[in-house]
Amino acid sequence: MVVENRTGDVNSRRASPVLFSDGRDGGALSDLLGPGSLHTSFQRIIDLQTDAIVGYEAVVCGPEGSSFQDPATLAATAKSMGMTPDLDAARWNGALSEAARADLPRGLPLFIAVDPDSLVDLPNLRDHDMGGAVLQFDETALIRRPAHLMRVVAEVRRLGWAIAVDHVGVRPESLALLPLLEPDVIKLDRTLLSTRPNRFSARVVNAVAAQVERTGAVVMAEGIDTPRAALTAQAMGARVGEGSLYGSTTDLTIDAPVGSPLEFQIARDRGFTPMSTPYNLAAGGRDVRRASKRLLIEISKNLEAMATDSQQTALMLGAFQHVDHFTPITGRRWELMAMNATLVGALAENIGTEPAPKIRGANLAASDALREEWDVVVLTPHFSAVLAARDLGDTGPDMERRYDYVLSHDTTLTVECARSLIARLPPERSGN
Repeated sequence: MVVENRTGDVNSRRASPVLFSDGRDGGALSDLLGPGSLHTSFQRIIDLQTDAIVGYEAVVCGPEGSSFQDPATLAATAKSMGMTPDLDAARWNGALSEAARADLPRGLPLFIAVDPDSLVDLPNLRDHDMGGAVLQFDETALIRRPAHLMRVVAEVRRLGWAIAVDHVGVRPESLALLPLLEPDVIKLDRTLLSTRPNRFSARVVNAVAAQVERTGAVVMAEGIDTPRAALTAQAMGARVGEGSLYGSTTDLTIDAPVGSPLEFQIARDRGFTPMSTPYNLAAGGRDVRRASKRLLIEISKNLEAMATDSQQTALMLGAFQHVDHFTPITGRRWELMAMNATLVGALAENIGTEPAPKIRGANLAASDALREEWDVVVLTPHFSAVLAARDLGDTGPDMERRYDYVLSHDTTLTVECARSLIARLPPERSGN
């Protein structure tokens, strides 16, 4: 059975919810490349232990015989021309229509790659029952528009859908962001299978193993083209995989056994309250201590040093109440951390969008309860810590001002505190 849909053909395109910016349906990209130029097909996802089919991934290719026939080239070109929403819409429409009419095994999850920036109306996803779906995101979206991606992930989880993070192992950033996104599926990039083991690949294996142990995520390898690559993928912790070894995306004849559908263990009911604060999150059910600012400064410096000395890619976030507390000395310390960190953010009243080079700044509104807090959040693949303190409003010498505070190394709490601060960060400025 060849499962293919020419998404440029109006007669074969099924109506879909208005999910994409400007109400796009992929037609503009199809018009640019020529009528009937976009082809949607499915890549099989295989259980590496049994060789059974356990899912599919929707793939969009350009005109046959052209450079755009390669999905990666097509995606890169669409991105350079600002047409990623068109490509996402074509991929989405093709996946929906073919999943509805193709004779695919019922209940197997369908992976659909979408840029979160393309999505504008997620609740309409309720109108489509595809027997289980996995939205596939690139982890760099969290750096570009952190608050938006957090909302997208929360909404997808509320609808009961799963999340996959693609291309893990290409950039160090992905390792520090895994705990924030808590993906159901971690997709190892094909480059990890084609290069000799090195320190970076070891870091990837360790970070992914830690995430799997904490959440039960499924590890998937892409680009499995040989039996040796399949063995390498399993050695790196992959449970499932995809690649030319298991058949071309244009020839999906069911000549392999169908296994049990992938099951995902990530909690679906975990709420996301963007206007919560680290102190409110941390103080519930934990010991609250009282200390002067002088002690909290030293605790903060110690956390910064631990993140810097760990030689791991780190996420660093801080709430400083007012820009005056983000002193030039503090700014210099955080600037040095930002040289190797995934994302460094500072939040305060009147702080501006870039309080120091490579640091994302967020101004706090007068009504934001975070203005009463001094918070430091450090998150790496193997280390987590949060210092959450609330100002008691003392007058007198600055260093003697008192705070109630919680210091915790609980990963779940640290992740929740990080999300509450990330929700307040503005989008990345273009050109960064």
